Amino acid sequence: MKEDYKGRFVKLFMAIIDVTFVYVGFILTYWVLNLFSIPTVGGMMDHDRLIVLSASSFFVFYLYDLYTDWRRKGKQNLVYSIILSMVVFSGFELGISIWTPFLSFQLSFIFAAFLIQTNLLMCIRLCFWLVNKKLYCKKKVYIIGEDSNMGLYLAGKFLNHNKGWFEISGYIPLTKKGSIHEFVERGDLFLLSPTINRSDKEEIVRQCIKHGKEIMVIPQLFELSLIGANTLQIDDMLVISIKPPRLSVSQQISKRLFDVIVSLILLVISSPILMALFLLIPLTSKGPALYRQERIGVNGNPYWIYKFRSMVHDAEKRTGPVLATDKDPRITVIGRVIRAVRLDELPQLFNVLKGEMSIVGPRPEREFFINQFKQELPEYSLRLTVKPGITGLGQVLANYTTPVEEKLRFDLLYILNFSSLLDFKILLQTIRVVLQREQARGLKEGNVRKQQLVKNIDQNKVINH
Repeated sequence: MKEDYKGRFVKLFMAIIDVTFVYVGFILTYWVLNLFSIPTVGGMMDHDRLIVLSASSFFVFYLYDLYTDWRRKGKQNLVYSIILSMVVFSGFELGISIWTPFLSFQLSFIFAAFLIQTNLLMCIRLCFWLVNKKLYCKKKVYIIGEDSNMGLYLAGKFLNHNKGWFEISGYIPLTKKGSIHEFVERGDLFLLSPTINRSDKEEIVRQCIKHGKEIMVIPQLFELSLIGANTLQIDDMLVISIKPPRLSVSQQISKRLFDVIVSLILLVISSPILMALFLLIPLTSKGPALYRQERIGVNGNPYWIYKFRSMVHDAEKRTGPVLATDKDPRITVIGRVIRAVRLDELPQLFNVLKGEMSIVGPRPEREFFINQFKQELPEYSLRLTVKPGITGLGQVLANYTTPVEEKLRFDLLYILNFSSLLDFKILLQTIRVVLQREQARGLKEGNVRKQQLVKNIDQNKVINH
């Protein structure tokens, strides 16, 4: 409870700081431009309207998740989020200035304010980030799991994470769970493997809590249902109400309205790009501009997905269904460009208008791969309770190379927590993902993660501590 109140206080404090710096940025812009006799606004600056406008920036920052816990996250994501949120906010100012009498900002004022406000916000936010890193960095991590391969894999996740936050101190085999108290004094954080059974997990968690140590638990898929579940009282008994991962009728209606409106807007905006690619792709490689492929939609119903062709014609004629890899020789020159910025996905907007897909949802997959995934992950079929999407929570928070089980966690988390606001947040944050091209890369050849792990840490320290 104390952590909850502390978190809310920090978010409120940061919101006040952000709004204040946006307001100060307007004042500085007005002062600087007038110093050089550059037109700013029509008439005198109205401070009351300026305060209201500055306060509205909070909603844009919220949509870009600037009020989540940025500890242990990378500063690159923070910088991207600040810049993109200010681009959206500046576009909001421009629209109000053009179409309403509420504002009368000149374009020069909006651009100058964008530069000043963005720099102010980045300075204060990066200062907070550095202070947090100084206070919370270098946490000594112990990984608890059944075997060394799992320990090595999880250690690799920490090493791939943003540098400076964690230090791998060792791997504890599950056979030594009874002596975990020997490691508690030396470690700061304990990560539990997702395959540990419930009784062992409870015992380890109990010991860590007893000694005041932080625990990270990778949830099993059924445990995700507990997130956001309702607590009820039946007589004098406390129960948790878990609902199946499905959208209600009202949620389906609101989602459909969102899909139609957004897809129409995006089609109008992207129409010049659509026309250019229709001409360029056939000119640069043999074959049509578009290709269609059967995918599995909501409730397991098949449909044809439309995409711009980024590979050579009949790329899978010899190989059969295979996932794209990093530096895949089948990808054409123009294909590499459009895949990097996700332009190959644009024709799927027509799938959205037809009602076969949504703007936001789990990524659509082929039946060949779905049948394979179901054998290893019985819960995989739960993601088919909603329409597949062009973008999704897994695309925003994970990478192209993220394992299927990890992506499934994000998909189920999205379904369980669906709202139109969440869809809008994911849509805006997709822009950041497109700009960060490393998230769009294909599967890398070889076990790069394991190789990097061996280079960075002493293997014996992790496995045989």
